Amino acid sequence: MTFDIDKDSLSDFQNEKITINDFIEGILSDDNRSAFTEIAPWLVEFHKQDGGSPVASEIKIANAEFDHATHAGKVKLAYKVSFTYGCADIFRTDDYAETCKFNIDPEKNTLTLFITDQLHRNTIDEF
Repeated sequence: MTFDIDKDSLSDFQNEKITINDFIEGILSDDNRSAFTEIAPWLVEFHKQDGGSPVASEIKIANAEFDHATHAGKVKLAYKVSFTYGCADIFRTDDYAETCKFNIDPEKNTLTLFITDQLHRNTIDEF
């Protein structure tokens, strides 16, 4: 997923006026809720096998790291997943976190976030 970066924010980050956490939070902030709306379905994919009808919410930046030389980093997304088991009339919400890689393209003023697919275990691979 690629998100546009405000040139002033990028400049503030490059000049170390703001931290990487604040920078990414600004890109995915309440001013740009569509960013979290785009991310939520990808995070839900990690929980489809858990049953119920999972819905991701309250996505926040827990931690971020960035290498200025490579323009790449990692961000830990903390979020809640609500599960509804309609037939059993059960509703629960659990806390989760996923670490994703990202790249910043300072020429295009974009941040590309890579949410990796959930790993599926195959018993044949164990032998």
